[in-house]
Amino acid sequence: MRSSLSGDTVLAATLSARPWRRRALPCLAAALALLAPAAASAYDALAAPCADDPLYCARGPIAFQRKDGIPLELDFDTGWVPPSSPLQVHLMAAVFANTEVSLSGALEASWPDALALAAPGDPEGVEFSCNYGLGVTAEGRVSISVLGQSFEWTGDIPYIPQFDFQVRSQGRFEAWGWAPGVTLAGSTDPQRLASVSVGDLIGGSIPGIEGGFELDVALDVTARYTTRRLAIEAAGAPVSGGDITAEQGASSTAYLGGPSVDLDVHPEGSVVYDGTLHLIPAFYVSLLGREWSIPVADIPLAFPLTERDWVFESERVHVPLPDLALDKQEIDFGAVEVGQANVEIVKLTNAGEALLDLTVENPAPEAFEVVEPALAIDPETSIDAAIRFAPTAGGELVATLLVRSNDPSDPVQHITVRGIGIDAPDPGGDGEPADQDGGCACRAAGGAPPGSVGGGAWAAGLSAAALGAALGRRRRRAAPGDPR
Repeated sequence: MRSSLSGDTVLAATLSARPWRRRALPCLAAALALLAPAAASAYDALAAPCADDPLYCARGPIAFQRKDGIPLELDFDTGWVPPSSPLQVHLMAAVFANTEVSLSGALEASWPDALALAAPGDPEGVEFSCNYGLGVTAEGRVSISVLGQSFEWTGDIPYIPQFDFQVRSQGRFEAWGWAPGVTLAGSTDPQRLASVSVGDLIGGSIPGIEGGFELDVALDVTARYTTRRLAIEAAGAPVSGGDITAEQGASSTAYLGGPSVDLDVHPEGSVVYDGTLHLIPAFYVSLLGREWSIPVADIPLAFPLTERDWVFESERVHVPLPDLALDKQEIDFGAVEVGQANVEIVKLTNAGEALLDLTVENPAPEAFEVVEPALAIDPETSIDAAIRFAPTAGGELVATLLVRSNDPSDPVQHITVRGIGIDAPDPGGDGEPADQDGGCACRAAGGAPPGSVGGGAWAAGLSAAALGAALGRRRRRAAPGDPR
């Protein structure tokens, strides 16, 4: 589209001030991110504009949880203790841990150095809990002599529950649980796990015997969770910037354009278990006026250091991005008489899913003018922007307009503009006389100035209403198949 107007007429018809623009951008950007077209089933989290820099940063909340019931491979066997005692016990114990780790934070993508990645953790974003279970089996041995008679018995001590002892610890911690990690520690007072009557147990083997067996247990436990890395992938491959491995760590991923990017992230870490199991047996019998008891007060069994890898399921973060496309990179205004103006329309399309913010810088404002140099364009929307050529002197003029935007892949694009200014005819010469009524110096339709290029309507004056009607169509949805 091309027209010929005076500069004042063009500006009056098209210039629209936007004093609200900068103030409204953060709120508008957040709203547009929520409305961005993306399939909900394709991702776990939708990134929204960052509060402190909504045009150049997007943040998606991420949360991970894993719960596992893990046998700690702590199969303790005391053997027969104490050695050479008339009363002995043989205790076997297994410790189990039901452990849960929850992590929460965000994946943050920022530009114009596209795309820089960070993963801030939530305050108190780590929840760590452990339940410890204990299973015990026991055997007893009696080897006593009284009044010259020996009595022997070996057998199971029943009625000891397999899982009737638990230690619970739970806490919330900062960020992701980077090294040295987050630790839970606890100790229990001795708890009675079993109480059995010896008379009922072996009375049939040794008539008249009385006594009992009791077992108390206590536990000193420590568990530590540590995140080793946050692994990030794009399109199924690790991002070029590598894993994030520290609290203030950063990464990056290559970005070559497009309306959005999907990033898969998951933490990997480990849980380390340590502690001591205390088995405190009491075994005593009496027979024919004599008494015996086991001389063991505490059997401490140290945990072997046990470490388990802890890998969480991935979460996909969908990051909407702005994406600017120009329908032309060069505009030739042709020949325009000094005092006249030609206007060309360039279509600016935001093919992305986030708000596009752009400014057109003009190095030659004396001849070329961008009617509205600062714009905010909604996702999947096109705007027709008017560029005006109004030469003030004869000769060829060429300039390069810089279109700066928050497009991550192309933050600066160029439009070359050129035109030829031709001098108006001398009223006293052979040229057409000037307007006698002192009008706007516009020529009637079809009256091209001598030497003008294109002639016709390009040198003719269009009404402000006509240009306004053209520019009134500038906000429209990009139709499928529109050239970018």
